[in-house]
Amino acid sequence: MDRDIDAALSRLTTASPHPGLAGLEDRVLHSIANQPPRSPAFGATAGAAAFALMFGVFSNTLPLTPARAAPPTVLVGTPGPLAPSSLLLEPR
Repeated sequence: MDRDIDAALSRLTTASPHPGLAGLEDRVLHSIANQPPRSPAFGATAGAAAFALMFGVFSNTLPLTPARAAPPTVLVGTPGPLAPSSLLLEPR
């Protein structure tokens, strides 16, 4: 195996191009020009995505009920309303 990059590059410049490259640009441009038309599924997907986006925006900007703060957390040392000791003391 030859590791001299200069020799490898000189062989590459003197070599003929690969036969598969002949007419590559024409094939690519022809395939771009002959794209199939978009199916109705694309429109349905785009409509569903737009609806989901608008639904998310409106549901977050127009709340139906005012926001309330969460109850304060129980401090260490004070019994909580659902502590096991307070639940066991309640009559059944």
